Amino acid sequence: MNKIYIEDKWYDITNFIKRHPGGSIIKSYIDQDATMVYREMHSRSKKAKNVLHSLPVIEDTDPPIMESNRNMLIDFDRWRLSLHDRGFFKPSKRHAAYRICELVGLFILASWFMSLDTIPYKLLSVFIYGIFGGRCGWVQHEAGHRSFTGDIKMDDIIQKATIGFGLLTSGPMWNSMHNKHHATTQKLGHDMDLDTMPFVLFHPQAVGENKNISKWWLRFQAWTFLPMTSGVFVMLFWIYYLHPRKIIRDKDYIQGFFTLLGHVSRTYVIHKASGYSYLESYLWLTSCMYVSGIYLFGHFSTSHTFMPVVQKTSNPTWVEYSLNHTVDIDTENPVVSWIMGYLNCQCVHHLFPQMPQFRQPQVTRELALFAKKWNLNYKQVGYFEAWYLTFKNMNDVGKYISNI
Repeated sequence: MNKIYIEDKWYDITNFIKRHPGGSIIKSYIDQDATMVYREMHSRSKKAKNVLHSLPVIEDTDPPIMESNRNMLIDFDRWRLSLHDRGFFKPSKRHAAYRICELVGLFILASWFMSLDTIPYKLLSVFIYGIFGGRCGWVQHEAGHRSFTGDIKMDDIIQKATIGFGLLTSGPMWNSMHNKHHATTQKLGHDMDLDTMPFVLFHPQAVGENKNISKWWLRFQAWTFLPMTSGVFVMLFWIYYLHPRKIIRDKDYIQGFFTLLGHVSRTYVIHKASGYSYLESYLWLTSCMYVSGIYLFGHFSTSHTFMPVVQKTSNPTWVEYSLNHTVDIDTENPVVSWIMGYLNCQCVHHLFPQMPQFRQPQVTRELALFAKKWNLNYKQVGYFEAWYLTFKNMNDVGKYISNI
């Protein structure tokens, strides 16, 4: 029997594992207290609550052993409730409208530069189109957490539209990978963000049983990560294999429509603006996606990859996952917040993934006080320091692997 502990009850999930809408992520919490991960990932979903209450309850069993400071977790719950009561979990339609208008403006500006005759303007257009795609990535990410508008159906459509049109990929595919990262951050064998071989390795223990190791390639991974791994390998693999496969398998016609629309209509816009052939225009679109890949995956790597990993047999609490294995980056700097789509507030985002992200810089101040009160490992670094630590870690890991 497989069981999971949520809100003071053990539930039998033996027959539910294969039907879990979030996929195999639920296996990571078998025989554990999953109250916090359930609450933070499903707080806006009535369906999730109904499903939970439909599961068989196991009577007369002891709660899981709590190795962490129980008083700290109780205090954390009080703080979370305080944040909720003060409106920090309330989405803003005005902010959501601004983010969408920004995307429209970037797309129009890029298209205008593409219509100009000289190559430098067209290269500037590629750069702006690339930023447009990356910022579609920030919006789809927040919509995927259902914190963009707070309306699950609306956020689902926004995610599929922005990731499909802006990144030519699939929202559900992103969610299936990204939610595992949230549930078991930096945990070996569980976090998809550590399953990056053979192109990049962020921690020596993440090699696992992977035999596709090129010591020569990993030795120089810090140099190839942005221009090759992020801009070429990941984007091509996602756009032309992994995400289309998900769309086809799920028969996700809505996502398929937006993704195909991205391929066709963006090529057409470049064709009309520049006068290039459709083939040439599609190659220009591919170069835009190259910029998007570097912008997105580069920034995603700066919040986790140089932090310690969690062993397969270790089961940290939600708070420990968030604070011991992620960092915040220059949260008081509005320019950095804009560049990173508020994901510079990574610790707060991991604690409260369904909190609207534009509210998170303010919460980081309170998190610092909470961490100090309970002697927790809360780390905040500068923007350029985060990049330095990211590349230093890749360089150090590459050296280590190449010498064994």
